[in-house]
Amino acid sequence: MSLLGIAWRNIRQRALTSSLTALSMALGVALVVTTLVTGGVVKQAFESGAGLGYNMIVGAKGSPLQLVLNSVYLISKPIENISWDTYTAFLPAAERADGTDGIWAASTQTAVPICMGDYYRGHRVVGTNAAYFDRLSRGDGQPFAFSSGENFRDDDRYAAVIGSQVADTLDIAVGDAIAPTHGADDGKVHDPFRVVGILARTDTPVDRGVFVNMEGFYLQDGHAKPVAAAPADEGTENEGADEAAAAAPGDGRLPYSQREVTAILLETAALPGLPAELTAMGLRNAINEGRDAQAALPIAEIRVLLDLFVTPLELLFLLVTTLVVIVSSIGILVSMVGSALERSRDVAIMRALGARRRVVLATVLIEAILLAAVGGGCGWLLGHGVVGLIGPWIATNAGVTAGFLSFTPAEALLVPFLIVLAILAALLPAVAAYRTDVARWLG
Repeated sequence: MSLLGIAWRNIRQRALTSSLTALSMALGVALVVTTLVTGGVVKQAFESGAGLGYNMIVGAKGSPLQLVLNSVYLISKPIENISWDTYTAFLPAAERADGTDGIWAASTQTAVPICMGDYYRGHRVVGTNAAYFDRLSRGDGQPFAFSSGENFRDDDRYAAVIGSQVADTLDIAVGDAIAPTHGADDGKVHDPFRVVGILARTDTPVDRGVFVNMEGFYLQDGHAKPVAAAPADEGTENEGADEAAAAAPGDGRLPYSQREVTAILLETAALPGLPAELTAMGLRNAINEGRDAQAALPIAEIRVLLDLFVTPLELLFLLVTTLVVIVSSIGILVSMVGSALERSRDVAIMRALGARRRVVLATVLIEAILLAAVGGGCGWLLGHGVVGLIGPWIATNAGVTAGFLSFTPAEALLVPFLIVLAILAALLPAVAAYRTDVARWLG
């Protein structure tokens, strides 16, 4: 019989003890795999917001991290609103009512406004314009694609585009009507919007969003800035906007003087002779020095979040799960020591029949390797099975896909590491078997 066959027979003879040892290793490996995969998914969820076609967010004064979480990841609460004039300051003459460039237009490639505050059956509603999907990009830098329908037009006031996850979760199709609620799911129900497009999956927070035409969003009850709060004289910078405001009610739109935005998603332009990154830094400093708004760089804030919270938690969980694996290897040690004591007479018989010491040593080590390989393999499958089960919950809360086939490179080292630990743990009983006194047990 081969050494592998002898080792497997020994495991079968101690089926209960061997099964419990393999089970403890499987649970440890499953815990490590689940931690590694979910940790990778969390990082992916945050890092996916770094390539959405904009490199700066402008919003109300407050926490820049909160501004990023709310605007990019559709979580947390908005800080406050900023004025419509702040938004138009980034627009070129062709997009402004007064026909002149905004003060920040030369530094801006694309400026997309967003308005938040409503919900639709647990999902964030974002009021914006067609530029969101026409000019920005999804997480991989590619243009947004639609699995069905198309982007709404700016003149189609009650049109909406929804993310793939929203469509799947709520079973919404193009042509369906959705009625957002004000402030919360149990808030006042607004006028319905017609779904004209469903986005293809992006594995970004966009999948969890409900995007409605900003013009229709402004016309909902409670969304207009009170007239009394609008300044009587907004200065020469806003004279064109005031003229447009007077004309706006004629076509049913909300006057500009009653408009506010939650944030502005900016793609900065590269000034002649200067890289885009330097333009962004200069523009951010200029905006932050003012009193009306703040500018945040999403990538920088994401890195701060990962360094302060996500990475330390991931390392902590990994440390705990590594300790679990080490405890499992100690279980192998206990099991193999007990096995060595039980089989001392069998080892002596093997030696008497001509088996060499190194054969006995190899048999014990192979037995430990088999236990580690079987336990590690089952644990790997169990860990990915757990990730597959909680995948829908991860998708709902993180906006990224996680399933049985989700994988991280660190997993490739897990089972080999466990086998090495098993070999180290089996060395003591293997040496004990190697030194078995034949005369004592057969005398």
